[in-house]
Amino acid sequence: MFLKAFRPSDPISRWGAVLFPADTPTSASSPLIVRRIKAVRFTTPTVILMMTAVLLTGCGYFDRGRDQAEHDSWSRKIETAIRALPGVTDASHRFEHYKGRHFTANLDVRLRDDATPAEAASVVSAMGAQQLPRRFRGDPIEVTIDRMADSYSAYWLLGRDVSAEANAADTWARLWAAGTEVHWDSSGGDASRITNSIDVRAGSESEPHRATAAMRRIIRDFPELASNQWTVSAVHERERGFTNHSERSPGSYPWPHDRLIPHQEPTPRFPSNDELDLWQWFLTDQPIPFFVRVSVYDPPSEGRTLAVTVFPPVGTEFSAAQTTQLADLHLPYLAGSGAAVDYTIHTPNGPVYSMGPFFEVVVGGCQTPGYNVLPESQPYVRQYERC
Repeated sequence: MFLKAFRPSDPISRWGAVLFPADTPTSASSPLIVRRIKAVRFTTPTVILMMTAVLLTGCGYFDRGRDQAEHDSWSRKIETAIRALPGVTDASHRFEHYKGRHFTANLDVRLRDDATPAEAASVVSAMGAQQLPRRFRGDPIEVTIDRMADSYSAYWLLGRDVSAEANAADTWARLWAAGTEVHWDSSGGDASRITNSIDVRAGSESEPHRATAAMRRIIRDFPELASNQWTVSAVHERERGFTNHSERSPGSYPWPHDRLIPHQEPTPRFPSNDELDLWQWFLTDQPIPFFVRVSVYDPPSEGRTLAVTVFPPVGTEFSAAQTTQLADLHLPYLAGSGAAVDYTIHTPNGPVYSMGPFFEVVVGGCQTPGYNVLPESQPYVRQYERC
C-alpha cells in the first residue's frame, strides 16, 4: 500500500492517509512509485504546516474575537456612565488589542464650556470606579478631557486608585484664563510615579504676554503646583519634523552611555520672571518672522543654563543677511543676562534642520568641539564666548 495525493473518491484510513493498491510490485522502482513518493514528500509536510498554522492562528483569532466583543460591551457601558455625568456633552471609549489577552483603553470626553472643576474631576473618578473584570487590571488607559480649547490627559493602569488624577483634573479646570489655553498631561502607570507636564499657551505668536500673564497668575494663586514641569508657548498643532511655534520649556538632557548612570531629569519648578521676560522679549517687535525655543537647564548642562534656538517659518530659510541681522539683535541682549547661553540659528526649518551646519555661539561659555558650525559664526564666537 502506498500514499498518494487525496481525491474525494479515495478511501481514507483511520490515520487520515489515503490507501490504494500498488500499481506495480513493491520491489520495483517504477517511475510511478517514485513520482508518488516525491508527491508525498512535498505534500505531507506542507499540509501539516498549513493545518498547524490554521489551528494556531485560528485559536488566537477566535480568542481575541471573544475578548474584543467583551471589551466592546464594556466600552458601551462606560460611555453610558460617563455621558450621564453632569457637565459632559459627549464621551467615547474603546479598547484596542495589543498583546495576548491585553488591551489598551482610551476615553475621550467633551465637557460643556461652563463645566465646573468638580465635574471635570468626576469624569476621572467615574472611570476609576468602573467595576471591570479582574483580568482587565494592569492594562493601560489614557483619559482625555476637553473643555473649550483646554485639555487634560491622564495615563494610568486599570485597577488602581485615581484620586491623584481626579484632583489634578479639578485643578486643571481652575487654571483657565481668557486668551490662553491650558494643556495638562498627567502620566504614570503607578500612583507613586505620577508626573505632570503643563503647557500654558498664548492665543498666537503675536500675543506672548497673554501666556506670561497667565503663568504669573498661576505662580501667585497656585504655589502648590510648583513641583511640576511647566511650559509657556504659542498655540500650535502637533509637529512632525519641523518647528511650528515658540516656547519656553525645560531642556532635554542627553542620555548617558553607561546604563548604570541615571538619566538626568530637569528640576520641576515654575518658570522664573527672567525666563518669562526673555521669551516674551524674543516674540515682541520681531524684525523678521521666526520661532524661538528657550530651553532651561536646571541643573546646568555642559555649564549652560539656557539654550535659545531660532527657526524660520516652516518651509523657509534664513538668508545670510537675515541670520546676521538676528544675531546682531539677540546676542547683545543675551550677553547682558549674565547666563551661559547656547544660541543657535537653524537656517532652514524642516526635517533636515537637525543635520546642520548651524549658526551657533555659546554666550559666556565655550563651544563643544565637533559641532557643525557655519563659518559666519566665528566673528561672534570671538566676541561673546568665554573659554
